[in-house]
Amino acid sequence: MALAGLSFQPVFSQEVSASSESKSSNTTIIQQDKGGTMRWRTSNGYSDFNIEMRGRIELTEDDKDIKSISDDGYLEINKTVFGSKRSIVIESLGGGKMKREYYEGRTKMDWEPNGKAWLGEILPDIVRNTTIAAEARVNRFFKQGGTAAVLAEIDKIDSDHVKSHYANLLMKQPVQTKDYVSIVNKVAEEVNSDHYMSEFLRKNISKFMQSKEATTAVFAATRRIGSDHYKTEVIKEALRGQAASPENVRIILQAAGQMESDHYISEVLRALLNQNNLSDAVMVEMINTTNNIESDHYRSEILRKALQKNGLSSLSYQRVIESIKGIESDHYITEVIKDLLNSKLTDEHLTLLLDVTGSIESDHYRSDVLRTLLSRQDLTDAQFGKVIDNAGHIGSDHYMHEVLRLALRRPNIEDSKVIAVLNTTRRIDSDHYATEVLLEAAPRVKNGSVPLRDAYRNAAREIGSETYYGRALKAIE
Repeated sequence: MALAGLSFQPVFSQEVSASSESKSSNTTIIQQDKGGTMRWRTSNGYSDFNIEMRGRIELTEDDKDIKSISDDGYLEINKTVFGSKRSIVIESLGGGKMKREYYEGRTKMDWEPNGKAWLGEILPDIVRNTTIAAEARVNRFFKQGGTAAVLAEIDKIDSDHVKSHYANLLMKQPVQTKDYVSIVNKVAEEVNSDHYMSEFLRKNISKFMQSKEATTAVFAATRRIGSDHYKTEVIKEALRGQAASPENVRIILQAAGQMESDHYISEVLRALLNQNNLSDAVMVEMINTTNNIESDHYRSEILRKALQKNGLSSLSYQRVIESIKGIESDHYITEVIKDLLNSKLTDEHLTLLLDVTGSIESDHYRSDVLRTLLSRQDLTDAQFGKVIDNAGHIGSDHYMHEVLRLALRRPNIEDSKVIAVLNTTRRIDSDHYATEVLLEAAPRVKNGSVPLRDAYRNAAREIGSETYYGRALKAIE
């Protein structure tokens, strides 16, 4: 009786649900105990197949018989179809000797011819759908035809678990470095399970990293992995202690761009940013990739880490500012901008940044950004005017007056800029805070030009309190 359609899908002692569309769909359980005994059980609605084994098993060249079993090892196979059961038990007697038994139901039958014939019928499918005799088979195929022979056998295997197991055994052979690419490509092509593919790549990553071509193949393989988690784990493992080439970085960024999880996109970008000597072109691409991150937290985290890199180009700063526009949280916008302002920016960058600052709704955060701008950057007259205009749109008198007072403390401030500040002071409703700004300007105004004194008095006339008004005027007399 043929073993057509047998497919063992391992799930670490868990049950795989059978398809509700077909009674022939398999439900498989795989277990391994501490003693090394492996058990496979598969059921498809009309038949049950059970295999139990321990020890190292070697097959004949045609995979139809057991050549040897290690001492204390055994193999037991049971198949039941509509209540009709057949069984085989083969166990080691030590010293290379084996005992073979064949049963139909509970009746022990002669091993030859029926027992031997049934084993020869079912064993080729069994060994291709379980890990039974896998090590001996890989050794045999590799000895006969090298890497290509083992890959050809992997092509005939149905189970992702078994495919990856054979691939891992292949990597223990004296494989030539030039064959790594074909191995990676075959596993990526044959193994559908993200778990098993990523497990194989990670387990052998140190060998693959020895070849530029294999490294590229590994990163390319990650694009076939659907799970963001597994994809990220492979990329991070590959980048650990290794310098990625510009070509590989592009492949990684493409893989990251396909991810849905902001967490994992940021994990990949963070791992890349830990690399040294990243080119400007790479930095620009990485910063562009942050536009795929919807989370304000993760996007700001990556942008801030990118800004810690030395020697960023003008284009990189521009891309950071463009990415900031996609952040909704005033808190996170402010964090990134303040880090950005640690570097001296060009007039173009500052103009773009002031436009972004105007989108900050929180009085607290807007004033924080404006005060940082005033403290750390050289501003043109137009940019200074934009800062003051931004301050004038702050709803809180407290925060507005903080910005205006700081603006007045800039060294060598021209009269035109002081007048701009004084004119904006007229937007402050609080007599107290308006007076505080005027008192800050008073030393400069006292001996200043007529237009400067006129702007001061006009601002003072907006003060309703006689006490505060008197204090403001007295300060310039």
